[in-house]
Amino acid sequence: MRMRMSLFGILLIGLMVIASHVHAGIITGVNFSGPDDPHHPNIVQITIEGGFNNVDCDQTLAAIRNTDDRQHLISYALAAFVSKQPVVIVLNGVDKYFGTRCTISRISSM
Repeated sequence: MRMRMSLFGILLIGLMVIASHVHAGIITGVNFSGPDDPHHPNIVQITIEGGFNNVDCDQTLAAIRNTDDRQHLISYALAAFVSKQPVVIVLNGVDKYFGTRCTISRISSM
């Protein structure tokens, strides 16, 4: 019984950590930075309504790194921005840029 409660507690904590990096809303802004931007090169920065409520990340801005293997994320974000369709965004709290701004690991429909 004690072991079951311990496993349940660990599972619950794990779900809370994962959930803290998931945010949903309509994309309200998109900004592009090129390779010569001195502050944050090669990113597509976005804002969503309600912001990001993650203690470890900036609450207003997050970005997708503009690399070959992330072009599908950028395309999806732009389509969602134009269509005003709400999205679910998962932040990567380990990969940060410009201080506390986190990068986006996943973006999907609601």
